[in-house]
Amino acid sequence: MSREVDDKNKTAIPTYTSRHPTVDDMPPLTAIPTSTLNASPFLLKVHDVETLTQSDGFTILRGHLAEQYTYELCDAHTPAYLEDLNRWLIVRDLLHALLVPVVELFDKACLVASQATNASKLEDLEYAFTGHARSAFVWLQCFLASEKEREWCYSRGCPACVVNHSLDSEFTIRLLYAACLLSDVHYPFTLEGPTLPSFMFFLESLESAVEQDPLWSDAEDFYEKVQPKAIVTRNGIEDLILQCLELDTILSQPPSSSPSAASSPTTSLPGTPVLAALGGTTPMTKVKRSKMARRQMKLQVEEELWMKEMMLKCCDQLAGQTICPTQSLDAVLKAEPTVAVEELPLGD
Repeated sequence: MSREVDDKNKTAIPTYTSRHPTVDDMPPLTAIPTSTLNASPFLLKVHDVETLTQSDGFTILRGHLAEQYTYELCDAHTPAYLEDLNRWLIVRDLLHALLVPVVELFDKACLVASQATNASKLEDLEYAFTGHARSAFVWLQCFLASEKEREWCYSRGCPACVVNHSLDSEFTIRLLYAACLLSDVHYPFTLEGPTLPSFMFFLESLESAVEQDPLWSDAEDFYEKVQPKAIVTRNGIEDLILQCLELDTILSQPPSSSPSAASSPTTSLPGTPVLAALGGTTPMTKVKRSKMARRQMKLQVEEELWMKEMMLKCCDQLAGQTICPTQSLDAVLKAEPTVAVEELPLGD
């Protein structure tokens, strides 16, 4: 075994092969027994493995990962896990297939939102979306803001570390659950090439892993509490996909200077939060006003009504008066003094 040094992290990385692994080096898919020491916490059944084996898309994905990724285990997982490396690799590749489409969708949403809003701050991108789509976008934005979580989604690093990190927090479990539900969704941004199979079967493995994990086994009904949250995330991501398609369609249309063309039913799409996206020069966003802003708007309207009423009263009062041409309106409106001061003669 040789050791290499990562220039970026300045840490030693164990290397178990003298050359980069190829497709031929890729371990075959095999069923994972339920009683194997140091095995992955996610257990796959025989028919689940057969489903993956019969999928051309998953086979191509594993070949790609074998060429681009390495099989090294970190010092914490060597050499105890080396004998069962294949079990970790299968689950790692499965996690990659689950999570990368979600990350690519979020990156696509960021691109569309940036084009639609011309926002200079990342936190303003959410205003390109509405409802559940905005909630899902903000949730993914907060989650993927961590470089560690993004690296996990791309399954980079030690395979055992990647797999074990799946159970590190409620957020990773929630995203995994939502990703399994989304595996049946038609992703519009990654349609080229062979498709991946549905990973709904992995929900059973996820539930078993959570129930047997020392961190979550003591939490009462933890998995049952995560399920509705994951469903909300799934629904929000589906809405995010639709709104991204809608905005992408609007932004791809050429600008039109004709008002009739901008408001025609064929070029207008209902429900978009972007204003002036058609026929305008710069797309704008509809930002929800705060409570204080709405209060100030109400006071402004009341002030304008009061000023109008006062002007009408003044006009009525001045109807029968003659105003000197050089006299200002302010001077006319001033009332005569109600208190007069008379000078008293000085006494002897």
